This record gives sequence, structure tokens and C-alpha cells, in this order.
Amino acid sequence: MSRDYGVIGLGIIGYGMAGNLRKKLPQNITLYVFDINNGVIQRLIEDFGSYGKIEVTSSAKDLASKVGIVLSSLPAGPHVRKVYLDPKQGVIAALKNPDRLLIECSTIEIESTQEIGTMIIDARLGTFVDATVSGGMWVGKRIFETLSLVGVPDTIAFCGGLGMGQVAKIAHNYITLANNLVASEGMAIGLKYGIDKKALFKCIREGTANSRVMGLEQPVPGLVPEAPSSNNYKRAFAPALSVKDLTIGINAAKKVGINPSAGEAAIAAFREVDADPRTHDLDHTSLWLHVFGNIDEWTKEHPQL
Repeated sequence: MSRDYGVIGLGIIGYGMAGNLRKKLPQNITLYVFDINNGVIQRLIEDFGSYGKIEVTSSAKDLASKVGIVLSSLPAGPHVRKVYLDPKQGVIAALKNPDRLLIECSTIEIESTQEIGTMIIDARLGTFVDATVSGGMWVGKRIFETLSLVGVPDTIAFCGGLGMGQVAKIAHNYITLANNLVASEGMAIGLKYGIDKKALFKCIREGTANSRVMGLEQPVPGLVPEAPSSNNYKRAFAPALSVKDLTIGINAAKKVGINPSAGEAAIAAFREVDADPRTHDLDHTSLWLHVFGNIDEWTKEHPQL
């Protein structure tokens, strides 16, 4: 079996995975990549080509045929389906190799993950596992060693069979995105009453309302230097992706009889952020500008954005 690795999709997560792999893999192992955006491929080569060979492939089929381990990270379900199941250029058209390991890191519908994975396994293309990424990684046992090269071993958790990593990611993102709305509203209540934002921040961080959203996803500018809010809401996670992930979470909830009331409120808020040209290209935490009601003022102060 080939010892080489391949990465399909060089968005924010895929780019990070590919970069980490190229830095940590021995130089004699080739990293194969495929993305429809040639610019991001060239940037990867410029940034990490000194660590070892990076070879560009012409399709998912071409990449999978050359490697023993494939990692993919794509925007949404239709992209994953095309990459894996396109009869001419997809992974399913690659050379058969039941020993190949295919690690799918996208956030998509649970049923789609299970369907695609089953088809790939049944076609003897390899072992297909879902390993969704969000700070930590949720995986099945066989791929621990591989993902230790991509991320931090202590953040890797084993969730069970095909699709269970996706289940964990969907539940995780549902909670986080709903919390974005609650955090923005809670901070807005305090600031509207005139409390100093740093005093309010301290009370929340030291109380039971603390969360990651109070840290790197802090919606209020000037409290967490590394947060997008303190950097003109420079995009780390697009509003459209918030809508996509909440849609998946809401649909999953309904399928198992859960009323997604918090998700429904959050998705309505993020749809407003995504639809507004003033925040469409900003980070999803620019939701704050809509909740606090200072978007017109902020836009005048940042006409270049």
C-alpha cells in the first residue's frame, strides 16, 4: 500500500491539515493535493513546499489512485458527494484498494455521511471514516495515528461507528451557534444598561455563563485581542456556514423528535447576517452588530470593509 498522503479541499480546515501533514511527514513521503482553486494550491506550495514534495493532482480520482491515505474537507454535502461519488472523476472511480484509508472531515448530514461511506467501502475503495473537526476531532480508532499528525492527539475522541463523528459535530455546532446568539444578546443587555464592558466580561468569564464564545468567539470588540470582533470581524467562520450547520442541526433534531427552538432562533439571526451586504463577508460573530443595533455606525467607521 502507498505510504503517501492526499488532501482534497484546501479551505480553512483543509489548508491547515495539509500544512501540518507536510511539516510532520518524512520528506520522502509525497503529499498529493486537489482543489479547484489553483491559487490556494500555489500558496500551500509556497508556504510548505520546503518541508517535502507536494504534487498537484487533476481530480479526486487521480489523487485517491496514488495514495494510501486520503483526507477531505469540503464546504457542504453536495461537494462531498461529487468528490466521492462522481462516476468519472470521483474517488469511486479510483483504483480499487481495500487497504486505503479515507478520512472525511466535512460537516454534512449524518445520513449522507453514512450513505457515501457505505458506497465507498462496498466498492472496495478503502475504509471510510468520518472525522469532523472543531477544535478537537471525533474519530474511529484506526485513524488516531494519522490524525495525530494533523492535530493535537489529546483532542481526538472516539465516537463509534460510521456517522457518529458527524453526530458529535452537529450537536457541538448547534450548541455553539445558538450560544453565539445568546452571548450576543446577553452582552448587549448589559452594555445597553451602561455597565462597563470589561466589568461585565469579567463577571461572565468567572461565572457559570463562561464558554468558548466568551473567548475566541467573543462578539464584543476590544475584549479578546485574538477574536475576530477585535480585528474588524475578519472572517474566521462565514455567516453562510453558520446557516448551513444550523440547517443540518435543525433537520437532524426534527428527525429524532426534538423541537429545535434555540436553533430556529439562531438560524433566523444568522440568515440576517448573511443576507446583509455589510456583514456577508465578515466573520459570523458580526451578528453582534445586528443584535446591538450599531451596524450603521460601525459601517460608517469602516467604509473600506
